[in-house]
Amino acid sequence: MDMNFILLCMHTIFVAVLSESRTRLISAHHKPEYDNKYEKENAIGTYLVRSVGLCGINCLSNARCLSFFYNNLKGICVLHSDPFIYTVMSSSAKGWKFYLSQERAGRCLVNFFYYRKLDLCYKFEPPIQAFLVHTDVVCPASKLMRIDSDERQDYVKLVTADIGRVYACGICIQGKKTQGKWKYNDGSTIEYFRWYQGEPSGLSNVIIMERRTNYIWKNAGPDEKCTYMCEYQPQI
Repeated sequence: MDMNFILLCMHTIFVAVLSESRTRLISAHHKPEYDNKYEKENAIGTYLVRSVGLCGINCLSNARCLSFFYNNLKGICVLHSDPFIYTVMSSSAKGWKFYLSQERAGRCLVNFFYYRKLDLCYKFEPPIQAFLVHTDVVCPASKLMRIDSDERQDYVKLVTADIGRVYACGICIQGKKTQGKWKYNDGSTIEYFRWYQGEPSGLSNVIIMERRTNYIWKNAGPDEKCTYMCEYQPQI
């Protein structure tokens, strides 16, 4: 049975999750730039708790939780799977503070977010020419985001819901056509697709999630730009 230990230090909460196999140290950091803002849409849980420390325990003990809001005036704790880098907080009121979690035991690289439900370390990157996504300049020490399930497709959609307020282009993902088959970087054949009608078009060897059409996939055009997400898998 897992046990949780919590330490609250000024603006950071540390939680050690102990199990028979390993210990994970996860922290949650207060982001003062978001003070008095909050979001309840797409929350994975809302609780009444006596302190921000207990709110942190609820989040860091939940594999789906990556961030949380806490209102110290009302004792309301709201958990989310979203780091709120490109999604917009729609509500504001006094007393709200926002905390973003970080994995601290070596599973992820620095500046990567850790979504424990999918064991996914990832980060966002700004737009580039789509034809560059298969070159070494993209995702050094990591790799382009691999979408191989509804869970990954839906999670990327969730955390980039308002990315158009920053970047209006689509999101390039892992996969290219080799010897007549679409394959991932490791050479395995892609079996999960979300192609738009009429795709793949053959305009390029790049797959892009088109945000304007509900994240359906297409081939990027020859002059098209895309943003992208990198994911990190440690060497086994």
